[in-house]
Amino acid sequence: GAGGALAAHHAAGDAIVILTLSGGAVGGQSGERRAESQAAAAIVGARLVHHDFPDTKIDPASGVITAIEEVIREIRPDQVYTHSANDRHQDHRAVNAAVQIAARSVQNVACFQSPSCTVEFRPDRFVDIGDQLETKLRMLAAFASQSGRDYMQTDLVRATARYWSRFGVGEFAEPLETLRASATPQSRRASPESGGVH
Repeated sequence: GAGGALAAHHAAGDAIVILTLSGGAVGGQSGERRAESQAAAAIVGARLVHHDFPDTKIDPASGVITAIEEVIREIRPDQVYTHSANDRHQDHRAVNAAVQIAARSVQNVACFQSPSCTVEFRPDRFVDIGDQLETKLRMLAAFASQSGRDYMQTDLVRATARYWSRFGVGEFAEPLETLRASATPQSRRASPESGGVH
């Protein structure tokens, strides 16, 4: 979803924390998927925080909000990226709802496009990832257990980024839905080059 944006943060020297809330046991082996997540995070120098909330049954009120709040309190992010509410996957919608509550003190919050997003996904921000596309593809390749999925195919990832670039600048872009954006003098950097948590 936001691999290119995270790669841009890494290139700018920003600290990155990736919060994964479930081991994905329904769609694969939890241990294997955790290792893949760690490998992908390492590509952009990110610290991975991993929880084991039940796959396909995430409930914001079952400790998820608190888990997100704890990470936010610890790292005080400038930027948060999360799933969109316009998504067919119930866990993704639940995470979006939880983040909107848990990240209420964060000045910049945006939603990325996952493969299960619906046509209601309405981006209003387009991050130029031309210099980061290959890094994004390397991150995706770390998820070897998912390599058979159509949405993991390199040509589709490239074509999707190429399509979204028509609304921004550059040759390849990632689309984001803005939940909250601040440009006050007191706020820290809020561009794709600023620090973020995913």
